This record gives sequence, structure tokens and C-alpha cells, in this order.
Amino acid sequence: MSTQKTTIERIYLDMDGVIADFTTRYKDLFKMHPREAENYQKFNTFFDEFIETKQFETLDLMPGAMDLINALKASSVPVEILSSTANQEKYEPISTQKVVWLEKYDIPFVQNFVPGKRHKKNWAKPNHIIIDDTKSIIDDWQQAGGIAIWHQDVPSTLDILAKLNCV
Repeated sequence: MSTQKTTIERIYLDMDGVIADFTTRYKDLFKMHPREAENYQKFNTFFDEFIETKQFETLDLMPGAMDLINALKASSVPVEILSSTANQEKYEPISTQKVVWLEKYDIPFVQNFVPGKRHKKNWAKPNHIIIDDTKSIIDDWQQAGGIAIWHQDVPSTLDILAKLNCV
């Protein structure tokens, strides 16, 4: 049995719910949580308006997001954004808005956008980490052989990254 630690070759960072505060803006605009909107079958109508009004360009930072971003900037491990655009139809407007947001906050990481969260697992490898707040993405990533950090808050995520010798 090998006691050698896995050398992390790449960290993938999700945006919405990890560094960009999608849910608060959605609730402010539509007076309900996105999951509640799904229950009332209003999510897509509201989401279209969210995109049309370019909300992804002006989302607030999540609490502690700059601490995480700065720690990752200082890491010797290459970091890339891996973010979903919901689907192929919305790919262009959402990815364009997310690029504007990343530039606004001077986040220099390579940008990868996928047309739906189910595609993220295709980036998983045994020496690749994803930091994401969506449990199904975490599960898919791990099943595909990657290392996943289920983001709950910045201090916890930074602790895990430190244990993996990434920050």
C-alpha cells in the first residue's frame, strides 16, 4: 500500500454560491428562494428576466470570497473557474456576463463554462479538486475519480485546502 500523497495538479472553482452570491440577488428580485420558485414553476420565467437584465454581471461577492480567491491566487496549484450556464441555449449570455463579473473583481483564473452542471464531472481526474456548493456535483465529481470539496463556508474550505497542501 502506497503512503505517497496525491499531488494536486489543478483546482476548479465554482462561481455561483461559492464566490458569487446568486441566491441573495434572486431572492431580492423575485421575493422567493430559487428552490421555492421551482416549486411554483416560476423559476424559468424569473431566470430569463435575471439573464435579460444582466444580473450575473453585478452579483455581490459571497462572504469571505476574496479571502478564498486571494489564497488560491497565492497557491502553487493552477486554479481555473468551472461554472455552469444552465444549458446550451443560455450559454452565450450567461458566460459573457460571468466573464464581466470575473473581470470586475480582478479574478485572473482560466475560465471554463459548461452548458449544465452535469458536465462538470467530465473535468474530474484523481489529481483534480473541485470546490462547489452543490452536493450532486460533489457526488458526480467523486464518482468520476476526482477530489471534491463541498463548499459550506470559506474557513472550512481553506482548512481542507491546507490539509491537501494547496494553500
